[in-house]
Amino acid sequence: MDDFKEFIDELLAKTDIVQVVSRYVPLKAKGNRYWGCCPFHHEKDPSFSVETVKQFYHCFGCKESGNAITFVQKMESIDFMDAVRILAEAAHMEIPTFKGSGRNLAAEREKKKRLCKLMKEAARHYFDNLSLPQAKTAIEYLEKRGIDRKLVVKFGLGYSVGGGEIIEYLESKGYTKAEMLDAGLIAQRADSYYDVFYGRVMYPIIDNFGDVVAFGGRTLKPDYEYAKYRNSSQTLIFDKSRNIYGINLLKKRKQQGRIDSVIMTEGYMDVIALHKGGFDTAVASMGTALTVYQAKLLKNYANRVYISYDGDAAGQKATLHGLDILADAGLSVRVVELPDGLDPDDMIQKRGEKAYQKLLDEACTLPAFKIKTLKKAYDLTDPEGKSKFAVEAINVIRKLPNPVEQEEYINLVQSYTGYSKQVLMKQAELSFSDERFVEVEKKTPSAPAVATDTLSGGEEKAAVFVLASLAADMPYARFEESADFLPEDGAYRELYEAMHKDFLESGKVYMNSLFSVLNDEGKDLLARLSGYEFLDGDGTDKYNDCVRSLKIRRLEREVERLKSQSADLDIAAQLDAAKEIKRLMKKLNDVKSDRR
Repeated sequence: MDDFKEFIDELLAKTDIVQVVSRYVPLKAKGNRYWGCCPFHHEKDPSFSVETVKQFYHCFGCKESGNAITFVQKMESIDFMDAVRILAEAAHMEIPTFKGSGRNLAAEREKKKRLCKLMKEAARHYFDNLSLPQAKTAIEYLEKRGIDRKLVVKFGLGYSVGGGEIIEYLESKGYTKAEMLDAGLIAQRADSYYDVFYGRVMYPIIDNFGDVVAFGGRTLKPDYEYAKYRNSSQTLIFDKSRNIYGINLLKKRKQQGRIDSVIMTEGYMDVIALHKGGFDTAVASMGTALTVYQAKLLKNYANRVYISYDGDAAGQKATLHGLDILADAGLSVRVVELPDGLDPDDMIQKRGEKAYQKLLDEACTLPAFKIKTLKKAYDLTDPEGKSKFAVEAINVIRKLPNPVEQEEYINLVQSYTGYSKQVLMKQAELSFSDERFVEVEKKTPSAPAVATDTLSGGEEKAAVFVLASLAADMPYARFEESADFLPEDGAYRELYEAMHKDFLESGKVYMNSLFSVLNDEGKDLLARLSGYEFLDGDGTDKYNDCVRSLKIRRLEREVERLKSQSADLDIAAQLDAAKEIKRLMKKLNDVKSDRR
């Protein structure tokens, strides 16, 4: 881990954050800072600052802050390691291979680049094929589906003309059949090779880096002699569970302005139809069950997701599976209930954009959709079916985080069943203590209330001033031998110890590298410190007073805690507690008398 931190520190040292940010945001120099309009909340007046000396950015409007890595993460909507790879490549640095990996990462990266270039050439050639006379059937199909030239260009659609035609073309560009096999573009039969997408309309699958990593192909054969759709198999550059169709367009959309929500569909045509209808945040899971990685990828773009799968039984099953995955990733989930077994493409084609927008407006929350789905599984005209439904529905409700939500959905169950609210509430209470559903914790006598490590308002201001002074390398700031004047858990102690470690290793604090080692809470606190404005004058007395007041309050809390607990202890333990209280009181008096 230390080796990796050293690599990150070196990478950040070799990366000019001003150059990185300037690729996305126009900046103007003022002193040691550069200023521009924040790309994260799309302001009109510049409040986004890039610090050239300490190499970090901070927005005084939305409070976003970080280093070059976090900036690339947010702008490209990618994870930490992908951002590191981008910056390492720009800095001509090799990411170290750690013991036990057994992989030649440099060779693997070069092979991936080569395959991505091959797939880009293939996509361009399939696109050009649509201009050929042999593509008449494909053009007619696209026109029948309402896909005009503008949409063809936007999604890079194409056509595979012949079984060997793409092979000849790619070989003329210097690629080998072995590489085409590795890309999943061709297959081998006996001694011959053929295009696995022969005779199909082509849908390039483009990742959030803009690379063509796979294809989907739709057959034009009548009566579907072959599978209606064929997708690329898993390759070095394509993993179906880690890709989303249309994510490249979603990324472009985010760069134009804030995205309120994303619409998740199942297929290529659903996405294209919705974009045509003006719903330009639509993407597709390509018919696969949603994965945790896909949920996290979506979270990079918006906080709300509308699931708009087919209205048939298979679509409903896929919807239920994906709901919890999305919710667990911190996304607000709504379910679009499509009527009469329609898919989003059919809905747009047959009933229009306004009808689909109405479905979005009426979309169900996660609990409501689960309860409605349960309702379809039972005959509510039968007393036994109605009671079983109520029990199952209450099982969904009792898992909700707060009583307000619980009451809301109990009202929904009441409207379906006619049971009284009192009966349903009683069932909900029983469910909480029913061992079939939940393990009941044994109740223990409540302990005496004691002060927690949460900082009060004045203490918080003192802690922020101390940490900000250390981060800014103010001449009066110094690290204590121990960080015990701060809470044992939480961002304050974590950040202090990370800065102290930096200081011991290099003699100073590198704020830009700290963003890469802290958790989210620590990063938020560091962001506050990066925008801290110090008043003119020597801050020595204020710094000393802040440290001393934090030490005093911490010791007082510890004494209070021991006193409150000692009454329940046996004689021997009470004596030990008394000795500890005496030691702490002496230390407390020493700190109070220390006026340095």
